Amino acid sequence: MTSDFVFELEDDPVPIVITFGTILKHSLSNPGHAAIARSITGCFSLASTTDPQSLTITIHGNHIHIRHGISDSAKIIVRLDFLKMSEPGYKPSVEGHWRHPLFAYKIGQLLNFPTSSWADDAKRFWDSAHSLAGMPKTIKFTSTDENRDLLFGEGDPEIEISGESKNLSHLLSGSTVLIGEVLAGRIRIHGSLHHLTILSEATLKMMLGEFDHG
Repeated sequence: MTSDFVFELEDDPVPIVITFGTILKHSLSNPGHAAIARSITGCFSLASTTDPQSLTITIHGNHIHIRHGISDSAKIIVRLDFLKMSEPGYKPSVEGHWRHPLFAYKIGQLLNFPTSSWADDAKRFWDSAHSLAGMPKTIKFTSTDENRDLLFGEGDPEIEISGESKNLSHLLSGSTVLIGEVLAGRIRIHGSLHHLTILSEATLKMMLGEFDHG
């Protein structure tokens, strides 16, 4: 379980550190993924190929430390597009894998985040966010590829959010922000601009780890 892990972020962490901490906490709720993390000892760095963002993750037992920047102690450096890392078939470049092949293999497994249930993610999101000021009283989520609806709250939906199940899961587990997904065309909404704004803030809070959803 995620509760077995101790996450330590740098003082005054930058957004990418907070975001990646949130993503890791969510993925480590999967027992198989947690077992992968426990088999890793050492540190590795992630560097964006599209902007200057980078971070270093150190794992030792159940302790995980995350800070910004590339560490001189990193066994490998993974260079990737953070926005594409969850896409099927996407392969980042890895520096140092010839010197540390087993470590690089395990990190590859760790970064291959398990697919979660969008329905479970939706429930956790609603439980965390429904009491925020301005939130819609009722939300309808629709998975377009599963042709499945979920309704949270009471009465007719004040806003409807739809998309493929993987995109809903990314949105509701803290990997993306609603307004960005709407603009990219991956998520569609039917509702007011006010609720779009409130829900975008809620998904940002989820991304920044302000909700306990591990």
